[in-house]
Amino acid sequence: MALLSWSDQYLIGNDIIDTEHKELFRLINDFHTHWVDAQDRRDIARVLNHLIAYAQMHFQHEENIMEAAGYPNLLQHQHTHEALIDSIFQLHQSYSEGNLHLEIDTMKFVRNWLIEHILKSDYLFRDFLKRQKSSGEAVA
Repeated sequence: MALLSWSDQYLIGNDIIDTEHKELFRLINDFHTHWVDAQDRRDIARVLNHLIAYAQMHFQHEENIMEAAGYPNLLQHQHTHEALIDSIFQLHQSYSEGNLHLEIDTMKFVRNWLIEHILKSDYLFRDFLKRQKSSGEAVA
């Protein structure tokens, strides 16, 4: 059973970002499946490591795209990414140390992280892209 379901309402309007968001949904669902199936903690940690690495790569891609587009809120968005990465590293460290309640905390975090980040921070960029496209079409 999937924890998250992709919806086109999450589309930002940039193919790279949208493709990577879909992959983040898949990775979070993979982590959830491993957790629900009560697989070996090392296997779950491996999936979590992959999720963290992918998120870091995605954030870098997203920031590069925002910079190239001249997004005025880039610095604030970078701070949001840094806070998310710090939080997920703290969760990972606790998980690695054997915190027995961490699986639920981690599942709540990754679910809320992805949805909240897209629906709040990334939607601001989506709106910026729409305004930029509209003004470009008006000039053309």
